[in-house]
Amino acid sequence: MVKRAQSLIVTSVTPQGSDAILLGLRGEGEQESLHFLPGQYLTLAAEVGGDELWRCYSITSEPVVGQPLSVLVRRVAGGRVSNWLCDNASPRQRLQALPPAGRFTLVHAERPVLLYAGGSGIAPVFALAREALVRGAPRVRLFYANRDRAAAMLLSELQALQATAGGRLEIEYWYDAEQGLPTLAVLEQQAHGLEQADAYLCGPVPFMRSAGDALRVAGFGPERVHQEDFGVVLDEEDAADVGPDASLTVQLKGQTYTVPVHPGETLLAAMLRAALPAPHACRVGECASCMCRLQGGEVQRLDNSVLDEDDVAAGWLLACSSRAASSALRVRFS
Repeated sequence: MVKRAQSLIVTSVTPQGSDAILLGLRGEGEQESLHFLPGQYLTLAAEVGGDELWRCYSITSEPVVGQPLSVLVRRVAGGRVSNWLCDNASPRQRLQALPPAGRFTLVHAERPVLLYAGGSGIAPVFALAREALVRGAPRVRLFYANRDRAAAMLLSELQALQATAGGRLEIEYWYDAEQGLPTLAVLEQQAHGLEQADAYLCGPVPFMRSAGDALRVAGFGPERVHQEDFGVVLDEEDAADVGPDASLTVQLKGQTYTVPVHPGETLLAAMLRAALPAPHACRVGECASCMCRLQGGEVQRLDNSVLDEDDVAAGWLLACSSRAASSALRVRFS
C-alpha cells in the first residue's frame, strides 16, 4: 500500500554556493519510510500563498539508519517552493514529506562509473559517486559544470570524498562564465579510457541532452546511460491521438471543476493546463503527490513505481500517469 506523507523536522540549514542550501531533516515516530537508496529523492511540501505545493529534492546524505538525511535545494526563477525554502527554512521547523522515491540509482557494483552533473544535478550524482566508491568501483570520473565558481555546490563534500577515494575519483570542474558552454568534444572526451563504464547524467535538460549526444559518439549504448528525469513530461509526439477527447470532473480542496482532456494528455497535464491547483511534483509516476481516486469513468494507467494492486483495486491513480479511456471521468483528491 502507498505510504502517505509524514512530518519531518529540519535539523540544519547550510548555505551552498551563492543560491542554494543543504537542508538537514529527521523523521518523527516511525522511521521505516525514510529508508532510501543513494540517488533517490524526497518530495517536500510547502504552503506558499495559500497553496500546498510539492517538489522533489535529491538526497545527498548516506543511507545510515537513524541519522538525519539531507537534500539540496537551489533557487530557481519562478520556483515557488525552492525559493520559499531558501528564504524560510529554519531548524526545528516541520515539513511534510513523501517517502523517498526514484529510480536513478547505481545499477552495477564494482564497475567503472562516468558521471555528468550540471548545477544542482550534483546532488544525486554526488550520492552515486560515493556509493560507487563504497561498492568497489575501480574508477569514478565526474564532470561537474556550473555557470560560475560562486554558484558551485557541495565543493567541500566533493573534496573530502576525493581525499578518501585513494585516487579512484577524478573530478573536472567546469565554469561556463570562464570557459563557455561545454562542447560536444569536451563532453565526449570525458569517456576516453572509460568506454566500459556506466554513465549517469543529471542537470538541466540541454546539458543532459548534450552529454547524451557525446556518449553516443563515444559508443555508449542506451543500456549504459542513465539519467535523472523527474519533472520531464511525456513527449507530446509520443502521446498524440492516444485515447478519446474527454471531460474530467475534479473534486479538489472542497471545489468541483470540469476540464477538457485532449487525446493522449495525462489527467495532470489537463488539470495544469486549466490552472487547477492540483498537487504535483515529479510528473513521472514516482512520488505519489498527485495521487487521487477514480470516482467514475475509465483510465489508461501508465508505468509508475508507487501504486500496487491493492491501491489500483481501491480506485487510486496517479494523475501524472493516467490518460482518459472514456469520454467522461471523475476523480477526487483526498
